[in-house]
Amino acid sequence: MKKKLMNICFIGCLMLLCLCKMNAQSPVWTLNKAIEEAQKNRKLLASLETESKINRLKTKELNAKYLPRVSLNYNYQYNPIIATSVLPASAFNSGKYSDGMIPIKLGANYTQNTGVLLQQPLLDISISKLITEYKLQEKLAGLNEKEARIELVYEVSKVYFNTLVAQEQVKEAIGDTTRTALSRNTISQKYSNSRVLKVDVNDAKVTHNNAVQKYHNAVNNVLVLKQYLLYITGNESLRAASIILEKYSMDENITDLDENLIHTLPQIEILKTQNEVLENKKKLEKAKHSPMININGYLGADQFTASMNPFQQDSWYGNSYIGVSLKLPLFFGENTAKRIGQLKLEQEQNNNRIIEDINKNKYNALNATTAYNNVLQQLKTVHENTKLTQEIVMVYQERYKFDQISFNELNDKEIQLQNLELVYNELQQELIVSWLDWKKATGKLVLQY
Repeated sequence: MKKKLMNICFIGCLMLLCLCKMNAQSPVWTLNKAIEEAQKNRKLLASLETESKINRLKTKELNAKYLPRVSLNYNYQYNPIIATSVLPASAFNSGKYSDGMIPIKLGANYTQNTGVLLQQPLLDISISKLITEYKLQEKLAGLNEKEARIELVYEVSKVYFNTLVAQEQVKEAIGDTTRTALSRNTISQKYSNSRVLKVDVNDAKVTHNNAVQKYHNAVNNVLVLKQYLLYITGNESLRAASIILEKYSMDENITDLDENLIHTLPQIEILKTQNEVLENKKKLEKAKHSPMININGYLGADQFTASMNPFQQDSWYGNSYIGVSLKLPLFFGENTAKRIGQLKLEQEQNNNRIIEDINKNKYNALNATTAYNNVLQQLKTVHENTKLTQEIVMVYQERYKFDQISFNELNDKEIQLQNLELVYNELQQELIVSWLDWKKATGKLVLQY
């Protein structure tokens, strides 16, 4: 009997020793490292960052519209029938008055002109409003990226903490396996001496087999969680068995609520920025009635010939001008007032959503605080009950050796202890979720890391 007991203890120690040896040889990951890896490697964040860069380039592109526009113009034209105009006959004989008209052909069969055209925008309000809009779109892209980072931090933290809990479950499963093996061997020894029934032996084996399966499930759960952690951090999942996680304590006081942080949450800032975009669109609609002023300049030459000969002497004549052009739109087939009214309604809609989201986050924070404190109290109770039940099981095992209790009493306590451990693990997972939900609702999820 003593030899079997020593073998069981040796197996338990060997399993713990293997775990310690694996930990000593494996790379250690902290929560901060996991978050940094995720933010560095996830392609979703890279895509959102690229969107911000695209809007930045669009802003620079619009700024270039204020630069002077210079073009080299060339026109060639063949006139088979030269246009005719008329002049008063008196224009050719100032001494006599005549109301007659003299037809005159203006131009030549072949004409061509070439020159440099310069246009410099002086006033175009629509350009400045478009630049403002792209800057706001750039800001929105940054806020979307920030929101995605928060969601990623939440997911990484959740799987990280769940993995830590799962690793504790492995240790518990080792203890359960060792303890139930001791009970099984004790009753098997009694059965060999014809002191108990076969049904009691079978019950002991079932309880032990369940404990062994619990161990295998716990080990597999740790592996699955580590694989998922590596996936969401953008690393190779095959490395899951070789990493260990550093412990992290959730000891922050979650009753502290800063409303200013809630107002700066990305989803709130996105709605505020969308309102800025809508306000700018209203100004852009009004700018459609604003004048556009440009400076125009031209320097070139025109040729008129009876035949196609660009080198004919005395056929080229210089041409140049410089001036200011003004364009004032009056009617352009759009109802600006209706469009502005629509934009105002969209702003009002966003304002209502802002108020609703702020109130929702306050509620989520309060609800998470209540859940966290309740789960914390349950954990204390279950932990105390687990310790007491462990002591009872040890006492029952000793009493059973001397036939002071029945095996059913011992087996019931074994099952009760395993159920308490299961409840404790489930409560730990609930504690993780409520803690992360509180940090997310209060805007402290990213600040901590």
